[in-house]
Amino acid sequence: MSLKVNENTIPDWAIGRQAEALFESVARGMPGKPREVIELAAFDLAKERMIDQALMAQESKRRNYQIDPAEVAKGMKQWLRQNGGKKAFQKQKHPVIKDQEDLKKEITSQIQFNRLLEEESACEPVSEKDALEYYESRPDLFRTEETLTASHLLKKASSEQEFEQQEQAVKVLREKIEKGMDFADAVRLESDDAGNDGNLGTFGKGRMVPEFEQAAFSLAEGELSQPVRTQFGWHLILLRERNPSKVTPFDEVLDKIIEYLTERRKDKVFEEFLDRLKSAASIEEVSGI
Repeated sequence: MSLKVNENTIPDWAIGRQAEALFESVARGMPGKPREVIELAAFDLAKERMIDQALMAQESKRRNYQIDPAEVAKGMKQWLRQNGGKKAFQKQKHPVIKDQEDLKKEITSQIQFNRLLEEESACEPVSEKDALEYYESRPDLFRTEETLTASHLLKKASSEQEFEQQEQAVKVLREKIEKGMDFADAVRLESDDAGNDGNLGTFGKGRMVPEFEQAAFSLAEGELSQPVRTQFGWHLILLRERNPSKVTPFDEVLDKIIEYLTERRKDKVFEEFLDRLKSAASIEEVSGI
């Protein structure tokens, strides 16, 4: 079914093409759903978007924005540059933009949409007080994760026999380190992962295999772990530094919060504007197009 939005008709093939373009993004938000369900959701979203676009185009036309030809020319050059240049554009078959005149119309429409968006999303400025209220009500958003800086010694194993042999080797190495052998020397001499003296850098939870992570996060700074078995073999882990979770100070995130809240307000104001356009519009499904 096609759509008629006031005086404009949106053919069903155009809605279908938009739905195809939206399918993957819709599917990511509906994991595990049957393809037919995702296709219906994508089609519904495509209809809503094309209704919005039609209403915005009509409102832009009604307001009769005066667009500077130089701004259009600049937009055309930028579009061509982003799409491989003029020669590539002439060779390729764009689904909507067939020639320079189509491109000029498209860029002009985009500029008109942007003008409308700018006018109808104007909102009250976000104050520092607003930002502070948001910050204080959502402390977890501004909390850094706990991280560790560690090194390891690895004796690789794949078969059960190798695991048994390497476990004994790691136990002997641990005793030597406990008696004074430098950990870096032990890594260079004995580890199967001796690169960078076994330094793993800094990491948080979810970065290592579970057995390794559990052992590492249970250590105190400077502590050497007991032998740890993972799918890779046997490890000794030396925790060099623990970086506790902390809340980022307000003044360090103030600008980002204001930017985020401003965009959210603009979106809300513009959605309300679109709702008013829809309420006043004649929108119906039609057949035969």
